Amino acid sequence: MKLVKFMTTALIFGIIFNLSSVAQEPASNSFFPFSVGNIWEYDQGFYLTDKLDFPNSIENKFDLDKTNEIVRYEIFRDSIGNNGQIYLFYEVGIFDPLWSIDTSSSIVYYIPERLNWEYYLLNADTGDSWMVVYEDSSSGRQGRRALLNKKYPATVFGVSTELIEIEYYELNWGDTVINQYSIKINTETLASGFGLLSSIYEEPGSFNMLLQGCVIDGDTFGIISSVKDVNKFPDDFYLSQNFPNPFNPLTKITYSLDSRKFITMKVYDLLGREVATLVEAEKPAGVYEAIFDGDNLASGVYVYRLSTNNGSVSKKMILIK
Repeated sequence: MKLVKFMTTALIFGIIFNLSSVAQEPASNSFFPFSVGNIWEYDQGFYLTDKLDFPNSIENKFDLDKTNEIVRYEIFRDSIGNNGQIYLFYEVGIFDPLWSIDTSSSIVYYIPERLNWEYYLLNADTGDSWMVVYEDSSSGRQGRRALLNKKYPATVFGVSTELIEIEYYELNWGDTVINQYSIKINTETLASGFGLLSSIYEEPGSFNMLLQGCVIDGDTFGIISSVKDVNKFPDDFYLSQNFPNPFNPLTKITYSLDSRKFITMKVYDLLGREVATLVEAEKPAGVYEAIFDGDNLASGVYVYRLSTNNGSVSKKMILIK
């Protein structure tokens, strides 16, 4: 299975693994480029099967559904908190930062103002482990721990760099270390100078993200859409990717209308069952936000759909508790 993942990642990113060591150890914070204006585009979808028939084939690992899409992340602004951390905002009009980074300790926090998960420890060495989420029996939340599985040199988009591979485990109740009872959730691979290359989940039916291109400090690597194409105002209406994604338990969905129309926005599970109605009203032209609360739902993939008289558009979102 690990060989399958290795070959998939190598084919997707054009990574060539070298036997020689990297001449100079990269700076820890280079694994999480945090400059305003940086852009990443991922091919996001979920696999349904785990085939071993053709180990050299990309399709071996991912049987992506037909609605997988390119998801774009861009750092629009940042701010420095009283604690010295740099807070990073990835959407226009979103007031909560998605990430923050403590550059002195090389710790990256996920949704720092609400969850404050210690998601990345960028200066960790192979074999190092750290708590990401602490157990909370009152909310039914199990502990989660990260393990830096390995570091290795590679070439990404024609650039010699170094990769780190981090595995995330859900701990058994009462445990604080990874053991035989822990369940591996996903594996993320980061590259010095590029950031997140892939996020691969263990369970079939879960979302996976594969980097297809990025803009780092003004330089473009791989394949990426133009800003003009991404930000083009639609002829009828526009539905954004929810933010943050994954989320727990709240997320925002931004949509825009070019004229007055009656709309509905509903949320469904993957079996097509309706779980929530977020909007059902006539609205004038403008930009709007809807809040979805998944507190009473199980972790998993959900679909939200915006419909008007002229059609509908759907997107997927991931609830992780």
